Amino acid sequence: MRQVSDKIGFYVAALICNVMVWGMFTALNVPRITVSAVPIVVEQPKPAFVPTVGQPVRVVVPDLSIDVSVEQGSFDPASQEWSLSDQLAYHATASVPVNDSNGATLIYGHAQAQMFEPLVHTSSGMRAEVYTDNSKIFVYEFAAMREVMPTDVSVFTDAGPPTLVMQTCSGPLDAYRALYSFSFVEVREV
Repeated sequence: MRQVSDKIGFYVAALICNVMVWGMFTALNVPRITVSAVPIVVEQPKPAFVPTVGQPVRVVVPDLSIDVSVEQGSFDPASQEWSLSDQLAYHATASVPVNDSNGATLIYGHAQAQMFEPLVHTSSGMRAEVYTDNSKIFVYEFAAMREVMPTDVSVFTDAGPPTLVMQTCSGPLDAYRALYSFSFVEVREV
């Protein structure tokens, strides 16, 4: 019986050795993968959008020969009148300053030949340029015109994309306000 157990022990030991040798050669025979140096790309966070903003000092509509200085204008509740001049247009301070972010900027002036009267000839593709106190030129393209009652103040709550609204009197005895809307195109340096 001892011979049988010695033979079984021999075969078990030989089997274990064979498995170990097979495992060793299998591990050594694994195909090698060549890894080339790959640069690590770390995505940089996109910078936050910082709007360009300025106070209007001049408005120009080249196709209509409009070139008018702009000052800050407001409504005086005591006199019930807006700031007005025969030589100047006004940025209604109740509206947003010119910007490339959002909202309607209202610039108003008289319907006189040297002011905003030529706006009645505004047509598609015409551009308006607003020069600002910080040496920027905001460029806009004509989008639409609408007439409203003088009591309509919806332009002050207009949200959405940046828009220039040029306002002047219209209709018989200046009974209405004509609002010429221009869509934002770009900002340039002076």
